[in-house]
Amino acid sequence: MKFEEKLTFLPDAPGVYMMKDITGRVIYVGKAKSIKRRVPSYFQSPGSYSPRTFALISNVRDLEYIVTRNEKEALVLENELIKYFHPKYNIALRDDKTYPHLKLTIDEDFPKLVMVRISKRERVKHRTPGIKYFGPYPDVSSLKRTLKTIQKIFPLVKCSKSFFLARRKEGNPSNCLDFHLGQCLAPCVEWISGEDYRKIVEKVVLFLSGKGESLLKKLKEEMEKASRRLDFEKAKILRDQVQAIQSISEKVNLRQVEKQKLKAAGMGEVLIELQKAIELENLPERIEAFDISEIYGDSAVGSTVVFSGGRPENKSYRKFKIKMVSGIDDVGMIKEVIYRRYTRLIREKGLLPDLILVDGGKGQVNGAKGVLKELGLESIPVVGLAKGEELIFLPQRSRPIRLPSSSPTLHLIQHIRDEAHRFAIRYHRLLQKKKLIGK
Repeated sequence: MKFEEKLTFLPDAPGVYMMKDITGRVIYVGKAKSIKRRVPSYFQSPGSYSPRTFALISNVRDLEYIVTRNEKEALVLENELIKYFHPKYNIALRDDKTYPHLKLTIDEDFPKLVMVRISKRERVKHRTPGIKYFGPYPDVSSLKRTLKTIQKIFPLVKCSKSFFLARRKEGNPSNCLDFHLGQCLAPCVEWISGEDYRKIVEKVVLFLSGKGESLLKKLKEEMEKASRRLDFEKAKILRDQVQAIQSISEKVNLRQVEKQKLKAAGMGEVLIELQKAIELENLPERIEAFDISEIYGDSAVGSTVVFSGGRPENKSYRKFKIKMVSGIDDVGMIKEVIYRRYTRLIREKGLLPDLILVDGGKGQVNGAKGVLKELGLESIPVVGLAKGEELIFLPQRSRPIRLPSSSPTLHLIQHIRDEAHRFAIRYHRLLQKKKLIGK
């Protein structure tokens, strides 16, 4: 469809639009309450525009758009796309503008929920198994109201560590205002057990992960049980929680924003299909693949390659000399490489993947999962792709998955697996060459 024709078929809906030059490069990204009304306005009276805007519309030769569910989602997506494409005519959002997020410190004995301002880059840098981030929330005042409501529904600890320890030492929460307001259950003096506190944390995670329906169902079941036991006080608390959750304004669906960003970047559909095919909870934007290269156990090496948004991230590739496993033991070698890779990432607070791909079948997959569990990273999904029949092995399935040979999803994971193999082979040959020269 020609550019002029696209302008006549734009949707009357909120979303983001991307203007492109003659080479197909994105030169401007904008958001709109109505794409249909906003985009054509650029071309109606160009003489009244500033030189910069006039230069922009003079260079536009094509247009793409993404419809979002609401204006807030469009705002976040615009921000993400500007950082991704770095368009020539955008300046306002290139500074890695940060939106507030909610941070849950799940690694603590009694986790806290706090509001933080942190960019995606900083979140990635500080990503650890013990912290969960939720968001972003473009509307700060709305987020503060949401956090206040959450604290009423789910009274998590809000005080500092020193205040918490002081109350524990005194054995009395009487001088704690949150306790008197009913916004803290005084775990400092064991008025609530660690197990019961964790159940509250699980409900918070459900709610903030966008699984409000599952949480509401769970709360309603608990409310009915309390009513049958004639525990009307607890039933009333649960009823208030249900009503409060239903009244909280809608949060931006970040996962949907990520899907839209990847779609705009060109690999979205394939990654979304991969997510469905191998039953992943989250979109596999970052994939790390592992391979082993050896000849009868000699000069064995391992490799890690990293793909982000379906594209290789060469600077993150890593190679390993196998040190702890001898002989022919592919599973043992995969376990060693994964252990060394993620032990270091945890120590350095590096970026963890959304999916791990290993070259092999059930043995390699189970070996990798065992190491991840040992490191506290069992939430990272692992799949295996076996050479030959090209079957996909999942730890939760007894039988492998076979995708059509024409499937773009299969082609993607084959490409990633083969890149890991190529990188391992190259390193193995280098070591063999050095060994021969040394002789």
